[in-house]
Amino acid sequence: MSPKGIKILRPDDDDRLVELTRTEETLRATAHQQEAVAHLGQQALAGAPVSELIDAAVALVARVLEVDFSCVLELRAPSRTLVLRAGVGWREGSVGRTVLPATPDTHAGYVLRSPGAVVVEDLAAETRFGSAPLLDVHGVVSGLSVIIHGKERPFGILGAHSARRRAFTSHDVHFLQAAASVLATAIDRATAEEALRRSEEHFRSLIENALDIVTVVGEDGTFQYASPSVERLLGYRPGELLQRNAFQFVHPDDLPVVAEALARAIKDPAAAQMEAFRFRHRNGGWRALEAIGQARVGPDGRARLIVNSRDVTERNRQDRALRESKERLRTVIAGAPLVLFSFDRNGTFTLAEGRGLDALGVRPGQLVGQSVFQLYADLPQALADVRRALAGEAFSSVVEVYGIVFEASYTPIRDRDGSLAGVIGVGTDITERRKAEEALRRSEESSRALVQHATYGIYRSSPEGRFLAVNPALVKLLGYPSEDALLAVDMARDVYADPAERPQVIARFDHSDAVQGVDVTWKRWDGRKILVRLSGRAVRRRDGSIDCFETLAEDVTERRALEEQLRQSQKMEAIGQLTGGIAHDFNNLLTIILANAELIARALPTDRSDAQADLRDVISAALRGRVMVKELLGFARRSSLNLTAVDLSGVLADLSGMLRRILPADVEIVTAGDEGLPEVRADLHATEQILFNLVTNARDAMPNGGVLRIETRRVHLTDEQRASGGATHDGDFVCLAVEDTGVGMDEQTRQRIFEPFFTTKPVGRGTGLGLATVYGLVRQHGGSIEVDSEPGKGTRVRVYFPAAEVAATPLQRTSGPQQARGGSETILLVEDDDQLRRATKRVLEDAGYQVLTAADGQEALDVLRQQGEGIRLVVSDLVMPRLGGRALHDQARREGRAMPFLFASGYSDGDRSGRAPLDPSLPFLFKPWTPNDLLNKVRELLDANT
Repeated sequence: MSPKGIKILRPDDDDRLVELTRTEETLRATAHQQEAVAHLGQQALAGAPVSELIDAAVALVARVLEVDFSCVLELRAPSRTLVLRAGVGWREGSVGRTVLPATPDTHAGYVLRSPGAVVVEDLAAETRFGSAPLLDVHGVVSGLSVIIHGKERPFGILGAHSARRRAFTSHDVHFLQAAASVLATAIDRATAEEALRRSEEHFRSLIENALDIVTVVGEDGTFQYASPSVERLLGYRPGELLQRNAFQFVHPDDLPVVAEALARAIKDPAAAQMEAFRFRHRNGGWRALEAIGQARVGPDGRARLIVNSRDVTERNRQDRALRESKERLRTVIAGAPLVLFSFDRNGTFTLAEGRGLDALGVRPGQLVGQSVFQLYADLPQALADVRRALAGEAFSSVVEVYGIVFEASYTPIRDRDGSLAGVIGVGTDITERRKAEEALRRSEESSRALVQHATYGIYRSSPEGRFLAVNPALVKLLGYPSEDALLAVDMARDVYADPAERPQVIARFDHSDAVQGVDVTWKRWDGRKILVRLSGRAVRRRDGSIDCFETLAEDVTERRALEEQLRQSQKMEAIGQLTGGIAHDFNNLLTIILANAELIARALPTDRSDAQADLRDVISAALRGRVMVKELLGFARRSSLNLTAVDLSGVLADLSGMLRRILPADVEIVTAGDEGLPEVRADLHATEQILFNLVTNARDAMPNGGVLRIETRRVHLTDEQRASGGATHDGDFVCLAVEDTGVGMDEQTRQRIFEPFFTTKPVGRGTGLGLATVYGLVRQHGGSIEVDSEPGKGTRVRVYFPAAEVAATPLQRTSGPQQARGGSETILLVEDDDQLRRATKRVLEDAGYQVLTAADGQEALDVLRQQGEGIRLVVSDLVMPRLGGRALHDQARREGRAMPFLFASGYSDGDRSGRAPLDPSLPFLFKPWTPNDLLNKVRELLDANT
C-alpha cells in the first residue's frame, strides 16, 4: 500500500499522461482556432470592408497556425495570374506587387485545380508541380493552401507556410477552410452590394437627370414616387405629389382615356400602355403629356404602374404653328397665278400647289406621289429641264406643258453632305390666248388619247351602219384581228345577232340626242354571242340631221349571268324562308297528332286490334311527316347541325355497302379519291343524307343501268366560284362529286332542280325534296354546289365542303331509343298552343308526374313565384306571346331559381327574332316529338338534378 496521498506511477501511466496531455493540447488548439474563425465571422457580419477583412484573415492565420508566412492570392482570370493581395512575413514591397502565374505546372495553378486543401510537407521534394516562385525565394519548406471560392469563379488562394518542416493536422486544414469560407462569403456579399450600389446610382442618375418625368402610381391612382424632373417640367416638388391621386391633376376631358389606360395596364402587366393627356401645372395652366407605362405586381399582389411622361406642349404648339404656316403659305400660293412644285432625287412629286394648276385641270396635291418622268413622258423639253435640275443645275426655262406655257425656275436642294436631295421650283403661267384652231387641235389629240386607252369599246358610226372610227377596246371586245377588219363590216349584218335590233336602237334618237343603258345582243368575229350595253349620243349637223353616232359599248355578258345567279339565289332564299315557316307550324300539328295518338293507343283495350292497327297507321304517317318536315327544314337551312371534323373518304367507304344495296345490279359504282385529303367541317348525318340523296337521283336517272362515279378531291375555289356558288368559307374545300351516265337534263330543268317539290319523276315516285334538301344542307355548311348536265350526256354534281382547320373528335353514333320511365315530381308546362298544351299535360300525368300549366312566359313567372319551391322542372316552348321561353329562363335565373329547363321548338335554332342561337348547353327537344321522346328527356333531366 502507498502512503496516504501519494500515488506511485508506473511506466504505462506515464504514456497515458503524455497522451492525455496531447489530447488536451489538441482540444485547446482546436478551440482557439474555432474562436479565431468566429471572431473573423463577426467582423464580416459587422460589415467590415473586404480589404480590412483580408488583412485580418492573414494575420489571424499566421498567429493561430504559428507559421512564418500567410497570404491571400487574388486570381485575375483574364490573364490567368495571381497577385499577392495580402500577407504576413513576406519581404517588404511584395504585397500588392508580386504577380504569380496560374499555369497548371505551378504551385498556385495546382491548388486552383485541386478539389480540396493542398498540403506541402517538403517543398524541395515536391513532384506534383514544377515551380513555386513566391515560396522558393522566401525559403518555404512546408505549407497549407485552400481555395477561396467565389459565386461564379474562385476569388483566389488562402495559404499558410513555414520556413521549417512541420506537419499540418486535419484541424489545421478545417481551420484554414473555415477562414477561406468566411472570406468567400464576405467577398460575394461585397461584390453584390457594390453591383447593387452602382445599379442604384446609375438608375438614380438616369432618373434625376432625365428630360422626362418618371412616376410610380398605385393601382388606386395615387403617386408613390415622382422624379426630380417633375419640378422642372410641371412646377411641383416631388414630395407635393406623393400620396395624392393622379386623377386630380388630369384634365376632366381626358379622365376616361387615362382611367382606361390604367385599367388595361393592371389587367395585362406584360403590355406597355401609351396615352396622351393634359396635366395641370402648378401655376394652374395645362401641359400636354405623352406617357408610356407598364404595371409591375409586387410581393403583396398589388400592381404599381411605372410611368414615363414627356412634356409635348411645346412640340404640339410648334406642330400647330407649322400647320398654320403651311396653310397660310398654301392660301397665298392658291391665290397667285403660279405653281409651286418640288420633286425628290427620283423625280417623284412631293409638292404641287398654286392656282396655276387650274389651267392644267389638276387639283392642289393631286400630283404628289406621281413620277415627273411619267407625267412629262411626251414633253421632251420638260424632261430635259428635269434632268438638268436633277444634275444639280439652277436655271430658268420656258416650257410648254399640255398646251400651257410656263416660265419655270429650278433650284436644287442638297443634304448636309452635299448630295442632291431634290429640286424645288416655281412656274408662272405666261400662256397667251391661243387660236381656236390650235386649241381645237390639242383638244382632239387629248380626246383621241383618251379613247385609245379606254377599257370600254368606243366607236363612231354612220347612220347607214358603218364604223367610222373604233378604239382598240372595241376591236378586242368583238374579237376582230385588226381595226381595219372591223371598219369594213356592216353593223346590222355582221355585228348585231338580230339585224332588226339596230333600227330599233336608232329609232330612240328620234326623240332624244342621247341614249343610256340600252342592252343589245352582238356577235363576235368567231360567232359567239355577247350581251352589250350601249350608251351614246347623236352628233347633228346645223340642219338637225344626224351626222354620226358616238357610242360607248360595255360587255355585260358576265355581269348579267351573275345577276341571274343572284336572282336565283334570292328566289331560293325566299322559298326557304317560306318553307321553314310552314315546317315550323306543321311541327306543332304533328306533335299534337303523335301525342294524342299515343294516348288513345294506351287507352284502347288490347282486344281492339283493328283500332290499334288504325292508330299505328296514324302514328306511322305522322312519323313519315316528321321525316318530310326535317327535309323541309334542311332545305330551309333551319335544321340543327353538329359540325365536327368528318373524313369524306371514310364516310364513302363506310356507306359503300349500303349504296351497293340500293342500286340495281346493272349500275356499276366507281369510287376515286385523292390521297391525304383534309377532313371537312360538316355534320356526319347531314353528309350521309346528301350522299344518299345524290346517289338516289343518279340511280333514277339510269333506268337502263350505267356507271355511277363518286370521287373526292381537294380544291381551292376562286373568288368568282365562291361568289357564284354562295360559299362563305375562305379557305380550301374538299369536293364530293357524284357523276352518272343517265338521261341528263336540259337547261330549263337544271335551273329548277333545287326548288322544293319540283320533280321530273312520275306521280308517286318522288317528293321533290331530295335535291332541295341537299341545296339547303350544303349552304348551311357554308359550302357550295354546282351541277353540269346535258340531255343524253348524264349529270355531274359537285358539292364543296369547307376543309376543317383543326381536327375534332368525330361524332359518335347513339344507340336506339330507351324505354320511357315516369315519376312523381312536379313539372311546370309552358305552351301557348292550347291543344298541344293539353296533350303534353296528359302525357306527363299518365307517366305519374304532377303538372302545372301556363299559356306563356309571363303566366309561368307568376306560377314560379307562387309555387316555385315544389317545381322540379320547367318544360317550355321557345316562341310565345308576351314572354318567350328564353326570356322566361333568363328571368328565372335572375330571381335565383335553379330548376332545370327543357326547351321545345319547331326550329332547332330557337326563335325567329334574329337573336343568337340558343346556348347548346341548355336541354332542347325538337318538335315533333313522340311521348317516348318527351318522357325520356324529362326523366334524364330530373335524374341528373337529383
